[in-house]
Amino acid sequence: RAKSSRVAHMWRTRDPRTATRYHVRAKGTNNRGRVAAAWFDAFSAVYRGSKVPASSVSNYDHVKKRLHCRPLSYFLYRFRRVYVGGGIMATQAFRIRDKESGLCLTKAGKGEVCDAKEHGRSHVFQLGNVDKSTGKCCSGIRAYQSNDCWDLFDRSGIHWYSCDISGSNGNQQYAWTPDGWIVKGLDGECLFLRDKKLAKKDCGDLKDGEGVWEKANVIEPTEYRIYREEVARHRYEALLPDLPDN
Repeated sequence: RAKSSRVAHMWRTRDPRTATRYHVRAKGTNNRGRVAAAWFDAFSAVYRGSKVPASSVSNYDHVKKRLHCRPLSYFLYRFRRVYVGGGIMATQAFRIRDKESGLCLTKAGKGEVCDAKEHGRSHVFQLGNVDKSTGKCCSGIRAYQSNDCWDLFDRSGIHWYSCDISGSNGNQQYAWTPDGWIVKGLDGECLFLRDKKLAKKDCGDLKDGEGVWEKANVIEPTEYRIYREEVARHRYEALLPDLPDN
């Protein structure tokens, strides 16, 4: 064993001193794709990266059998308070529509005509972050298939920031009430559209019909459908009633 060692990391730049002095003949390996093919089982269909055939990772099968590995659905169910309760895996994806005008919100906080076919990442939302008062979902608004949540709301409008799935970030508290109001937690103010732009004011100052929101073009994401089906197929709730959720 060496008495001492040094580890350095060098960034390759245009400086000739950092140029490679060798040639790699081996082909690149799609490590993420191999992990997905080996371990995602039923969820492989929703892996969005470059895929590899399952046959290329068949050598994992005996390892999983020897170690009695459970399917990915078990892991998600075991930590369901994080993955489902925290909104990492959306149970619904939807547009946010102002009932009075019929306009839907964009990610930039503007109102536009709703497109029934629009389910890309840009203007579709989901609920996110644990509601600390219930320990379940949700206390905020999250961009669908992203890690961004509504955060600070100032004069320039809504700001996005990485989701705090624990529900501890007060800036990300946006409560969607049964009456359709979306109430900003720290301010206690309601969101509404003013000149087709998202604004906020005291909920008591809202006019009749103003600031009432609804979900539009609602879908159940494929990954959540797979999760439900896998939980039912493996009977986790019945067979593991005392399994912790976080």
